[in-house]
Amino acid sequence: MILGVGIDVIEVARIGDLIARHGVRFLRHVFTAGEQGGAPESAVAAAAYYAGRWCAKEAVAKALGTGIGADCQWHDIEVVRWPSGQPAVCLHGKGAVTAGRLGVRRVHVTISHERNLACASVVTEG
Repeated sequence: MILGVGIDVIEVARIGDLIARHGVRFLRHVFTAGEQGGAPESAVAAAAYYAGRWCAKEAVAKALGTGIGADCQWHDIEVVRWPSGQPAVCLHGKGAVTAGRLGVRRVHVTISHERNLACASVVTEG
């Protein structure tokens, strides 16, 4: 049964600007070490990579009905990649507790990029 749906879209340049302005401090605040380790080296490709993951995290928080905040923080949502390249979500900490309380058993995510935009869609299933 579908429990929640979330979607988010962002201009890649917005994330690129945040990285340029705040550097590692921004990356450590929002993204896990695993997410940072998977980022491309090129600044342009990295901005698109992080923008997609930003959208996925926001979409998960929306699907849970919490937004990013006390019940689900940035590091509680980790976007990983299966060997096939398909993105997946691992929930940790308060995010996992919130999902459990809501009866969420699976989180489905898709991430897409088009020109200067990144977007993600999430469906939670119970």
